[in-house]
Amino acid sequence: MKLNKGGDKMLSVYWFAILIIAAGAVFAMVYIFYNSPYDIREIEAELLINQIADCVSYAGRFRTDLVYEGKFSEDFKNNILKECHLNFKSSEWESEQYYVELNFYKVEELSNPPFKMSMGNSNWKAYCAIQEDKEEKKLAKCVEKSFYSLDYADNQYIVKILASVGKGEKNVKM
Repeated sequence: MKLNKGGDKMLSVYWFAILIIAAGAVFAMVYIFYNSPYDIREIEAELLINQIADCVSYAGRFRTDLVYEGKFSEDFKNNILKECHLNFKSSEWESEQYYVELNFYKVEELSNPPFKMSMGNSNWKAYCAIQEDKEEKKLAKCVEKSFYSLDYADNQYIVKILASVGKGEKNVKM
């Protein structure tokens, strides 16, 4: 009985072609997946808001060094980054890539905040107004959240925190 070796050679060429196609498909999927950067600026802004909210208020009450006898502390306002363990400076960027604004409203009067503070690069705030109508990928991402809190004299406040994150050069494909 004689074996047909030509059929085996033909079959190995097909297997080789299938392996090349499979390897090419895997390479293409990996290239497409890792080619575009993840845009996590919105998540980063939400984490920044949560960090500041936890720093300013714990268990529904303001920090004792933030509000004392109905007056907000200017010392806390000037040192909020240190008090909340935040650092907006980075050797990776020439300018600050974050902006945060806090507005404290009494529940009785929600139109005029008795106390407000901001930190970071105020240029990023201008992009928030633009993003309200239409979201632009290349502009800074803005997130605004609010929460309810009491001071130790049981005065009620609504705190609105606006956070804006730049970092468009590395997070958005230009």
